[in-house]
Amino acid sequence: MAMLSYPDHCKITREQNGYDEYDEPLAPMVIYDDVCDFQPGEQTRGMIAVRTSDKIYIPGLVRTADGDMISNGDVIDWVTESGRRFHGVIDEANDVKIELDGSWVTEIEIKQGTGE
Repeated sequence: MAMLSYPDHCKITREQNGYDEYDEPLAPMVIYDDVCDFQPGEQTRGMIAVRTSDKIYIPGLVRTADGDMISNGDVIDWVTESGRRFHGVIDEANDVKIELDGSWVTEIEIKQGTGE
């Protein structure tokens, strides 16, 4: 049973250094391209706005095909349920265990983000 909903869509990529056999730069490696939940960072406490980083939650543990974890500097693009598009750089990623049901969630903090 899912405890959280994931109404948004995320794509995480990592730059690959090097060139192919035609001396073209290698395309970024796609690490993840599926559902997520975007949580905007700014929150209000009474009359005071507190700025925190945007966060994204992804169901399960996200790894590359080689088993590497998401890293600082990986690029993330996401589209909210309403269709708003964003682009950002990952600052930190954590694996969080949901104690209620034993499932895992990948929590991503965005260092830089821009929206349309």
